[in-house]
Amino acid sequence: MVDVRRTLGRIAAMLFCLQAALSLSWLQAASGLEEIIVSYAGPSVTFLPAEVARQRGFLREQNLDIKLLLTRSEVDLAALVSGSVDYTLRAGSSFVSAARGLPVRIVLLGTMKPFWGLVVRSEVKSVTELKGKSMGVPGLLGSQHVSAKFILKHYGLDPDKDVVYRVVETGARIPAILSGSIDSSMMDYGEAFRAKKAGLKMLVNASDLHALLAGGLAVNIKKLKEQPDQVRRMLKAMTQALKYIQESPEGTQQVMMSWLKLDREMAADIYQMARNNYTKNGMVDEPTLNTLVTSMLAEAGIKKVTVSQLVDFSLLQQALR
Repeated sequence: MVDVRRTLGRIAAMLFCLQAALSLSWLQAASGLEEIIVSYAGPSVTFLPAEVARQRGFLREQNLDIKLLLTRSEVDLAALVSGSVDYTLRAGSSFVSAARGLPVRIVLLGTMKPFWGLVVRSEVKSVTELKGKSMGVPGLLGSQHVSAKFILKHYGLDPDKDVVYRVVETGARIPAILSGSIDSSMMDYGEAFRAKKAGLKMLVNASDLHALLAGGLAVNIKKLKEQPDQVRRMLKAMTQALKYIQESPEGTQQVMMSWLKLDREMAADIYQMARNNYTKNGMVDEPTLNTLVTSMLAEAGIKKVTVSQLVDFSLLQQALR
């Protein structure tokens, strides 16, 4: 009996040592990953490819450790230009910034359509009822702001005069409408579904009205020139994530459930709404890109800018090979 106990004790000790060694090995491996800081507007289906790349290990395979940093649109581009962040997932505002001469380039486009809609109180029946009212957006001149202006114009309102825009962060918009501090808000699908459960409604699904280049990957020109290998590896991970979203509905929905705090039913519904809004490999053909960029910049009052001044797909093309 004593020998058995001694044997079991030795086995337990060996297993403990093995577990400790594996843990140490994992920690050493993790510490060897390149940490990159990526700014974004908060967890949403627009930025899902980056979280899929993280949770499914595509970034780790490229020796990268992503740290997502929540920022406002106005702060976001200043941080990217200064080098305080390595990348931003905001493609829409990055297009505007690049067009205004800031040293940033869009290197991947993750979306072709918006992943949000206009949310209002249940008694509001039409967009025209919002004339003279307030609307929440996550940032001025960001993608949701541009989309809001498109929706208002489509329904005959003057988007620059008929609505007062208020910057309200993700998570605060539902309480803001319920309390009456704002009358409506742009919300991504996840927040819009929560709003529905709170008694609000999505009056307009933006993807029914227009295409939009909202989510993607933008980088400082200096990093693009000085660290092309890192950018290329980042692009490989992101393109793997885009492929995974198309081919693995169940796995993608699991990521959505954990990241966006959704139940299974909501994740499945949002996935079906969102799946075809993503690009297949981060690329958009030139004619479509020209049309969308021209329209986007016109909303910001910018003209006579060529797409080549805004986008650099050279490393993406290499990553796709």
